[in-house]
Amino acid sequence: MISPCARDLAVWVAPVSPGTTCAAVFERLLSEPDARSIPVVKHGRPIGIVSRKNFLLTYVRMYGAEIYGRKPVTRLMERDVLIVDAETRCEAINDLARTAFGEDRMRPFLVTENGIYTGVGDAPRLMMVMADLATSRAAALEEETRRAEAASASKTQFLANMSHELRTPLNAIIGFADLMRQKMLGEISPSRYGEYVDDIYSSGVHLLGMINELLDMAKIESGHVELRETAFHPMEIGFDVLRMLRQSIADARLDLRIDVPEDLPFVLADQDQIRRVLINLLSNAIKYTPPGGTVTLRLCMCPDAHGCGGEGMRLTVEDTGVGIPAHKLEKVLDPFEQVENSFTRSRPGTGLGLSLSRAMIEAHGGRLWLESVLGAGTKAHALLPAERIVHGRSELAATA
Repeated sequence: MISPCARDLAVWVAPVSPGTTCAAVFERLLSEPDARSIPVVKHGRPIGIVSRKNFLLTYVRMYGAEIYGRKPVTRLMERDVLIVDAETRCEAINDLARTAFGEDRMRPFLVTENGIYTGVGDAPRLMMVMADLATSRAAALEEETRRAEAASASKTQFLANMSHELRTPLNAIIGFADLMRQKMLGEISPSRYGEYVDDIYSSGVHLLGMINELLDMAKIESGHVELRETAFHPMEIGFDVLRMLRQSIADARLDLRIDVPEDLPFVLADQDQIRRVLINLLSNAIKYTPPGGTVTLRLCMCPDAHGCGGEGMRLTVEDTGVGIPAHKLEKVLDPFEQVENSFTRSRPGTGLGLSLSRAMIEAHGGRLWLESVLGAGTKAHALLPAERIVHGRSELAATA
């Protein structure tokens, strides 16, 4: 809906000159019962307005006619009238009236073109136009939201379909490459081909990991996240992940530290998702920590919200890496976002690891957040809420 302007609201009302007597204006108001206001114009330019109600209340009061009857109309006109150009849009007129008159903005206004009077603006009609505009824009916004949701759903479905289509042949490539690199059917000749097969295998595994991340993100965006909950000790998953990443830690020449209390309880959660969170957080720490640095895996219980971000069990991966600028701490948790600097620019990845981890932790009712000092390192915290903690043998048996 195109917003009307002042010209569309203007109604021609014959003006009076500043010298017109109040008695003449009174007679006109009596003869024109529908006239709510009369503009006062001097040499074509508006200088005020006569409001029927205010004029009559003052004029007919005791001795009013004797006092004002022969006086010029300027004595009883309202000088704080709102004057707008004919091209002014209704939204702007409404804002001007609110600023000038506050809650008493249901007052007529005068419309001019190049400063010359052209008509009286009708305040009730202005309110009707504003209501129509609000209704029209609300409907347009609802339609745009519907289209955006439909486009997002279509994109998510397309991404999921493409991921499935790509994984099928890619699994075959990885499988055959692994068969060849293990020399199951004999030696590879010439030996240089063996190096190529290793490259094919590692590239295929890397590409499959990226496709899996895209597929997981598509599922999360479409709301298809299912938790397969079991009771387990979190360090069982922790040691599995550390064994998986042991070679990466050694190749990066990093010092690994583990800080876990002996009495850490079991948790009720999706093991696969918690494993993915640990892999993502530790892989990021390894990726962005220069050789000689330290990566620490820490688990602890948080009895209250003080310093823990909430009550429950907190998993922390801390590194002494490049760190993240303060203004990017929230941004890197968004899909496809990565920290950009001379060290990280050469690091591969989709930029989905942190966003996937946050979505998985939030699916458990928890939260994930970052603390970082640029050039000094980063702490990634994942908090599982108190209701995920399994207390005692009876509660553990009930979950079995």
